[in-house]
Amino acid sequence: MITNESELSTKQYIVSAILELLGLKHFELISVKEIVKKAGISRSTFYLHFQNKFDLIDTVRDDITTTFLSFYGHKENASLAVNKTTYYICQHIYDYRNFYQYEFDNPSYVQELSNTLAEKLLQVYDDKSYAIFASFGTIGYLTFWVKDGFQLSPDEAAAELVKIGVTDWSTLSNGIKIRNIL
Repeated sequence: MITNESELSTKQYIVSAILELLGLKHFELISVKEIVKKAGISRSTFYLHFQNKFDLIDTVRDDITTTFLSFYGHKENASLAVNKTTYYICQHIYDYRNFYQYEFDNPSYVQELSNTLAEKLLQVYDDKSYAIFASFGTIGYLTFWVKDGFQLSPDEAAAELVKIGVTDWSTLSNGIKIRNIL
């Protein structure tokens, strides 16, 4: 538990350092020595806050993922919410791009994030199938955007994601008849 402003500030320096280093090299190649040098703190100060670099990345993952998920699950004007939420998540992903470039290479993180988002979307969609489809589609698109090197700006990526989300897929079937499986 953070007890004072100085402790919060120190943790922020450490988190900023790891996020910056993730933009330069893969997590497994980053040492505590590099983290403390980048943060401008001593090793003993680092160990006051974190057990090791894995504890640090777990904390960062939890915090950033919680922020990502906080954009979802509020019932409000549907079209306004979709546009606003989608913009916020794209901007968030871009702001933490070093983290997401690292994490979106991890299939278990992508799966876990998709599953957790599906649970959140059950607050928006009354149908579990829609929540799952929207969740995995959203995370899939965002993963592509990240791995493609952010070729689109956050605004453009959000606009594309909204366009996909509101598409009437039946108009794109090119005459293909969907047969009744039941």
